[in-house]
Amino acid sequence: MTKNNYGDTFVTPVSIVRWSHLMKPDDKFGNPNHSVSVIVTDELQAQLDTALAELGGNKINGLKADKDTGDMIMRFKNVLKAREGLSSFPILDSDDNITTTVPFATDTVRVKVTPALISRDDSVSFYMDKIQLVERNWEPSGDLDSGGMGKVKGGFVAATAEGDDPF
Repeated sequence: MTKNNYGDTFVTPVSIVRWSHLMKPDDKFGNPNHSVSVIVTDELQAQLDTALAELGGNKINGLKADKDTGDMIMRFKNVLKAREGLSSFPILDSDDNITTTVPFATDTVRVKVTPALISRDDSVSFYMDKIQLVERNWEPSGDLDSGGMGKVKGGFVAATAEGDDPF
């Protein structure tokens, strides 16, 4: 069995979310996990590089360039909460209190992570311990009570239709 060597836990600088799997675990490849992908800033890159050097690793797992934008993207994962049976990953608001609001693309977050040297290939993974929603920037398309397509004059309206029950 492979033993991991853990580094010092740290909190990332405020970062912009590109993608998140925090409402429910991502189980596409069989190992359910919660994750958040953020755009890498110079300050975050420095933290990642420092942890890589301190652990003696040769590559950072989860770090890749976005082929469309050229942005460097870092993915932080957590499998433990999914194993515990939690559907939604616990999220903190900017006052450090639990919130049910989930960060999505363009929101800003801070992530508490623990780096780990993976001995089988000397790579370093960064495990998400906690996530804090700093600023909500994501705007859904349309009103949350609508489908986001706009109204059609004279069309079917469920709340006012009578005698529409086919049974």
